[in-house]
Amino acid sequence: ARPARTFATTQGVHAARAAGLALGGSLENALVCDERRWLNAEGLRFPDEPARHKTLDLLGDLALLGELPLAHVVAHKASH
Repeated sequence: ARPARTFATTQGVHAARAAGLALGGSLENALVCDERRWLNAEGLRFPDEPARHKTLDLLGDLALLGELPLAHVVAHKASH
């Protein structure tokens, strides 16, 4: 299975590139959207691909604790 890709807006991509970041990013390994649509020719790999990516980000961040907490986790506008 192919993994859920990171995603960004065209504005975010331009800002990152101007700062010398995201130089290895492409439409092959990231989802990019403008104000109306995804710009990747094949579209989303899964209907909920952005949510899958955010879920994996959250699990990775929680894994940095060394062990998962016994807790109810709510992520609102999560990022890292």
